[in-house]
Amino acid sequence: MGNTIKTEVAIIGAGPTGLSLACQFIRYGVDFVIIDKKDDITKFSKALGVHARTLEVFEQIEIAEKAVTQGTIAGKARILEGGEIRGEVDLSNVGKGLSAYPYMLVLEQSKNERLLYDYVLEHGKDVLWQTELETLTQYENGVTATIKNTSGEISAIEAKYLVGCDGAKSPVRHLLDLKFEGSTFERIFYVADARVDWKFSHDALQVCMAKHSVVAFFPMPGENRYRIVGAFPEEFSKDEGDVLYEEIERRIKEEADLDLDISQVNWFSTYKVHTRHTENFRHGRCFLAGDSAHVHTPAGGQGMNTGIQDGYNLAWKLAFVLQGKANEKILETYNSERLENAENLLKTTDQIFNFAAGDAWFTNLIRTYVFPKIMGTALKIEAIRKE
Repeated sequence: MGNTIKTEVAIIGAGPTGLSLACQFIRYGVDFVIIDKKDDITKFSKALGVHARTLEVFEQIEIAEKAVTQGTIAGKARILEGGEIRGEVDLSNVGKGLSAYPYMLVLEQSKNERLLYDYVLEHGKDVLWQTELETLTQYENGVTATIKNTSGEISAIEAKYLVGCDGAKSPVRHLLDLKFEGSTFERIFYVADARVDWKFSHDALQVCMAKHSVVAFFPMPGENRYRIVGAFPEEFSKDEGDVLYEEIERRIKEEADLDLDISQVNWFSTYKVHTRHTENFRHGRCFLAGDSAHVHTPAGGQGMNTGIQDGYNLAWKLAFVLQGKANEKILETYNSERLENAENLLKTTDQIFNFAAGDAWFTNLIRTYVFPKIMGTALKIEAIRKE
């Protein structure tokens, strides 16, 4: 056994959730140790949308302006069907009067992580990279986590609390023996970051309403660069890892029904969508946040944002308890508030996702003919904009 590290909070996982939690602990003066089995922050774009509430959280640690400068504001959404524009929705001020950031910012997960990690480094802290959790034991007044680095050296972290921010396959959740129940959509979905040359300007989210699916093109920083998201039909029988990029591009062109050229593909992936959550975000002195506690469909771009907001909710409560400003009972509200949020989010995103990707004939009719005509009008209504 190597050294024993003593701290107030152990954070397992240094993705957006774990890094943002670390930033909040720095803000509140809470000592922490953060580990991750990776060797650095992600190099891939992955999650893309940054919502107003997340930017408000970023503002409190003075990185919101940097995020906005590095990202792209989706000023509008074009609804396309049959290769033609069927409607256009102004997104530039959807939240006007509700936030200082009344829009959706397109900024890749890799850049969000870089901003958060730089904040951690600038304040004299760092991540223990290439280090993973082996075991954890809870006591009346603390938690001991056994960790191992790539050299095989085993150490221990003695902390008053531990937070698992270690993803959908969370070792923390498994060690706590917490269930992760839900369902999986059988269709295979794809994502690609590439240059798209076509007749449309780069200032809008382009949403192509196809008969059996939706293909969305999110504008990204860089000349004519987009994140393309869509799905294969249900009868497509290949496994995720066997799908070739050529099949993805062919599918994009078929569904978009547009004259376009796709080139300079930086990254692509295929996946199945899971919608699950744990039954409890707290187990004694251990907590779960982000994907370790809940995963859902990509509808609405909620994943990274929700994890960051989990951490924001938990950070001040742990800080107040550790600093004697609040009774430990306040920690119970983390589970009740964030579990309710996760349950509501799963219901909402599932409904949106079923609409976007469903094969039922009535859904197809609404998606391709009715929705494009009403969407622009709907977002002009004040009550809907506030929602």
